[in-house]
Amino acid sequence: MFDRFPRCWTPLLPLTELDANPMPAELAGERIVVFADCDGNWHALLDRCPHRGAALSRGRVTERGHLRCQYHGWRFDGAGRCTGVPLNDLNAAALEKIRVAALPTRRIAGALWVYTDVTDDPPEPVLPASLEGVAERFVTYHQQWDAHWTRAQENFIDFVHLPYLHGQSIAAWMHDYAEQGGSARVEAVPKEFGFTMLGTIGGTAGLQLDWYRPNLAILHFGPAPEQRLHLFSIPVDETHTRVLTVSRIADASAGSIDARPPSGTDHPILDEDRAIVESQAGDVLSDPTEISVASDEPTLLFRRWYRELVSDPKD
Repeated sequence: MFDRFPRCWTPLLPLTELDANPMPAELAGERIVVFADCDGNWHALLDRCPHRGAALSRGRVTERGHLRCQYHGWRFDGAGRCTGVPLNDLNAAALEKIRVAALPTRRIAGALWVYTDVTDDPPEPVLPASLEGVAERFVTYHQQWDAHWTRAQENFIDFVHLPYLHGQSIAAWMHDYAEQGGSARVEAVPKEFGFTMLGTIGGTAGLQLDWYRPNLAILHFGPAPEQRLHLFSIPVDETHTRVLTVSRIADASAGSIDARPPSGTDHPILDEDRAIVESQAGDVLSDPTEISVASDEPTLLFRRWYRELVSDPKD
């Protein structure tokens, strides 16, 4: 389970997208069902009844807040424990042996997060200060890309694609400088959470970006938490990625989170990224003949981390 994305905290879905109870989702090739209990707490289970393998997401939530399988009515609580098997007189010891794998969950920065391992004691998520606070302080936007998640993640930590991929939009001035023979300087400073990338072009204008393992890139547009764009590359399966942007807003009292539109740049700029990333095959390690240069330092650090992850996923 989650062999190529193990023991990671990641957003699964924006809270505004949790419009059904229960609701199916997919993460790193695993089918998941999320459901809310009577107290409004969301839980995540593998979407497979242990009886005959039916999708639990086709069931319903009972008045007790348990998830009932549509096929034979077996019931499960948020911890994955079986709480009832209709038409059978099972004692407590027999019920205790029936389990569905349950994943830890958190509500963070306008999204439902899950931890990709079955444990009662997961580590706390490592978060930047800009993602702390109540859900109403954040607005989200997401797209699904036909690409491996590592290709999307690499794109978001790559500074030198800006003058060309975005040369007709947010980086038009960079395009002219690059075409006139200008140079860029890119430095990746290792941190406990991943690294901080500092990129400059023309000797003056620059960009700071943080990479938080495994799948978060943070673009800095100023000193305030509200001047950050958080970009998550969430693996759906080997060929699909959910790209989620999260932005913090200055005034949480300005209305409900549902009423706040995403940044006007989210859609068109991401579409530029999406088109090129979807043209790339496989993950970032698929083609060993790809050629790298000095300005690829941040992406090479990411590739090194990913290579270690997939070569020994238990570490």
